[in-house]
This record gives sequence, structure tokens and C-alpha cells, in this order.
Amino acid sequence: MICFFTSTSYGDNEIFIGNTGLKQITIYQSGASVTREGSTSVDAGSSRIVFEELSAYINPQSIAVKGTGDFIILGVSHQMNYLKGERIHPEIKSLEDSLETLQFLMGKLQNRKSVLNEEQSLLLSNKSVGGANTGVSSEQLAKIAEYMRLRLTKIKDDLLDAGVAEKKLKENLDKVQQQLNSMNAKRNQPSGNILVNISAKSKMNIKLEISYHVHNVSWSPVYDIRAADASSPVQLSYKASVTQQTGEDWNNAKIRLSTGNPSAGGVLPELFPWYLNFYQPVVLQNQILRRNAEMSQAPAKYEQEIAMDAKSMAGEISVLQNQLSTEYEIRIPYSILSDGKPYMVDIQNYALNAQFVYSAVPKLDGDAFLLARITGWQDFGLLPGIANVFFEGSYVNESYFNPVTAEDTLSFSFGRDKRIVVKREKLKEFSANQFIGGNRVKTFSFEITVRNPKSESIKMILHDHVPVSQDKDIEVKLIESSAAEYNNETGKLTWNLQIAAGETIKKRLTFSVKYPKDKTVGGI
Repeated sequence: MICFFTSTSYGDNEIFIGNTGLKQITIYQSGASVTREGSTSVDAGSSRIVFEELSAYINPQSIAVKGTGDFIILGVSHQMNYLKGERIHPEIKSLEDSLETLQFLMGKLQNRKSVLNEEQSLLLSNKSVGGANTGVSSEQLAKIAEYMRLRLTKIKDDLLDAGVAEKKLKENLDKVQQQLNSMNAKRNQPSGNILVNISAKSKMNIKLEISYHVHNVSWSPVYDIRAADASSPVQLSYKASVTQQTGEDWNNAKIRLSTGNPSAGGVLPELFPWYLNFYQPVVLQNQILRRNAEMSQAPAKYEQEIAMDAKSMAGEISVLQNQLSTEYEIRIPYSILSDGKPYMVDIQNYALNAQFVYSAVPKLDGDAFLLARITGWQDFGLLPGIANVFFEGSYVNESYFNPVTAEDTLSFSFGRDKRIVVKREKLKEFSANQFIGGNRVKTFSFEITVRNPKSESIKMILHDHVPVSQDKDIEVKLIESSAAEYNNETGKLTWNLQIAAGETIKKRLTFSVKYPKDKTVGGI
């Protein structure tokens, strides 16, 4: 009855606006605030303005409406529209045309195969030459045989070509049909309507602006870290990977990226009492078994990242520092379609100070790695994200950039340098396995060699370690470390070396492990 009286009270004064202009989109790390505007003419009295073909993922509590004109906004509401789906996307129309063309070609090909098969059957069913009492001459028989041979060969060749063409055509048909099914499923989704009830004193033109928060949209930071050579500053390119499946295509929209996240909530959590009780192993074990069973039945989730090139717009960005977030306003209009694909947007470029050093862990890898120790990023308000590392114009690897750290320096690997020789060898003459009283004492000795064949000196950070005992009956003793920095809690040894051009440096590491001879120690 409410719906009935609502619809009848406005009657012919219900005005539909389906093509609203995008004024501003603020994209958060989860969700977005969309502002649209539309104009129309209203008569005197009450009218209902229906903004239709909006996203189905609007948060009704976030809707705000304002306007210009001599009228009063009586109320605002939201409703889902399940009867009118999204407008047909041009790509859907193109796919439908392609499907129709492919189906026509498939029909012609099948007709061709049918005619060839009929002709082949006709030839094979009339193999008898002459009548029962009438023969044919050898010349006639030769001509007929030659015709049969040539014609049947041509038919079978044509059937073979048609079969190959049919297979390729069917593959294309399946691809187009699958893509069309996927897009039609999206097209059949419901849309959202925003209803604005107004009262005007006279007939007039009005302009309304609506804003709302919408889900199914996000952006994440992506970085390109580039170094031209080991003596140049590191260039940090800050980008945003934006994806959305709101049901609305944002064409030529003014975009703002915010580091805030309204979806995370802003209410301070309440700390409840922390109760202790006796441990119940049987119940806990049953819970673990049940949880493991549920996890084993859950489908695996796969994520795929698609790299897309975008025109640099770093010079067209304004940075707004707020109390709780940073916003990047893009001055150039941008288009982001509701297709779930990532759209790359350049935000800012920074030149960072970096000190290049080499580092090696010869126990695990025989190569030296070029590291850039970066400083000066703390004032840029950056977020953690994936980083693509480039050196001397070539892609090196994918890393993780985490600016939210208490450290003053971040290290990034710019790849292996095969020219630097790093070798770790066990010195058998200094290693031993002895019995002293009731204990076994094993002594290990290694020599680490680093050679710099370059024409300039290099800095090298060399890493190794000795075992750490977690039992009072196991005693580890560092005998020789060649002046390495030693952390007795982790067992890690570090050498900070300056190696001249063409120089070879050797470091020796010797340690012993003592434990009861009637026991076995794993890992040595």
C-alpha cells in the first residue's frame, strides 16, 4: 500500500534521469565516493526525480543530495531496479555482430560439406559401368576411372580443408560465445535508483547533485624502482592500480585517489574482559579437525595481476594532505570501466638518495647481489605495495616496498653480478671429530673467498652464521671469525668489506659443537 500511495501521489510528475554527468570520484583503498549531477525541468508542486541506471552497490546511508533553484528537497530514498538491467555496452554489440558473422560462415561451411558428401555418395553408388549384358571398351573404362579418381580426390581434399576450417571456426565461435556469456551475465545484473522528492513553487529548471559511496572498487599502490647505474639516484615511480566492478563505466571522470579507507570503520574498539579457563584438549582437537576439514573443502583462490601501460600523468597531480589521509587529485579526466581489469594511473615520481653496495650469502648462493640502500622516502606518505625493480634499463625482479618501517634505510636488490667471484670452501685440515671424556666435539672450518675483477673498488657486505644452541647440553663455540660482527642470539656473522680493484679477500670461519656422545644433534 505504501508503494501504491507513493506512486499515485506523484502521478505524471515522476521524472527519470538516466544519463547523469560524473562530477567527481574519490577512490579509496576500498570503495569510492561518486558525485553526479543532472538537470531537468519541473512543474509547480510536488515531483519525484528518479536517477536511474546507477550502481547496484550503493550504500543507501551514504546518499546526499543538494541542488540549485527555488525548490525544497522533501526526501531522498534508494531502491533496486531488477526489471531494467544495464545499458548494452558497445563491446557486447560488437561481440553479438561477430557471433552472427561466425555463425553465418559456419552455416555456409556445413552446407559445403553436405554437398561434397552427397556428391561423394553419388559417385560411389554408381560404380557399375555399362549394363548387365553390355560392356565398355578399355578406352571408356580408362576415362571413367580417371574421372572417378580425380573427382573423388578433389572431394576428399575439399572435405579435409573444410574440416580444418570448421575446427578453427568453432574455436573462434566458442571464444566469442564465452566472452558474450560473461558480459551478458553482467548486463543482466540489477541497477540502483536514487529517488529525490521535491516541491517547487512554479515551473522551473533545476540542477541536482547527488553523491554516494559505492562498493566493489579499490586501488592499490604499485611502484617502479629504477636505477640508470650504480652511481645515479634511484627513481621511484608511484602508481595506482585501480579496479572496479560497480556496474557503472566511469568515462572521462575527474578522479581523486585517497589513502583513507571508510570501509575500515572509525569506531574505537572496546576491550572486553580476558577470561581464563582450564585447557580442554579433546574439544580443541575436535575443533581443529573440523576446521581443517572445512579448509580442505574450500575452493582455492587464485589471483592474477595484469600489467598495463599508462601514459604518465605525474605532472598533472595535486597532493592534498589531510589530518588522517593523503589525497591525490588528477587534473586530467580519466576513464575506468566496470570490467574488473586494473587501470594504471601515475601519481608521483621521486628521486631518492641511494648507496649501492654488494652483498653475498655464499653458504646459500654463490653470486654477489647489487643492493641499493635507499633513504629519504619518509616524508612522502607512501603506502606498502608491490615494486618492480629495473637496472640499466632492464627488468630485474619483483620486490615489496614497505615504507611503514622504523628503519632509516630500505634495501632493494638490483640483481646478480656474475663478474664478482664468491666462493665458500670447507677446510678439511682444520675440521675434526673428536671424543673428549663423555662428549663429542665437532670442529668446522670454512674459507670464504671474494675476488673483485672490476676496474674500480666495491663495497661488500658478506653474511654467514654459526648454529645457535637451544639446549644446555649443546655448546657452540666460535673459534675464529676474521673480525666479523657477531650476533650471539642469532649466530649471524657480518663482514663489511672494501675491496679494491682486482683484489682478492679471504675470510675464515671456524666453530665447534660439543654435546654428549650418546646423543645425536641434527642439522650439523
